[in-house]
Amino acid sequence: MKVTDFGEIVTVMMKRKRIALKDVAHHIGTSSVYARQVIDGMQRGNKAEFYRIQIAEYLDIDSKYLETRQGA
Repeated sequence: MKVTDFGEIVTVMMKRKRIALKDVAHHIGTSSVYARQVIDGMQRGNKAEFYRIQIAEYLDIDSKYLETRQGA
């Protein structure tokens, strides 16, 4: 099975590194609920894309898995 969805990759990396959602939310400076929405792709827009990039860098996720407008 190949995991390519950003939300799934974030979940896997959080479990591997033992990082909780509240830690990710604290890193990007938002609430846990908003961070989960950004990760799942329910939030869109420039700010959400910026947060996705920050989350990917925080969890050491390759940029080719980011679902941004520039990459689409």
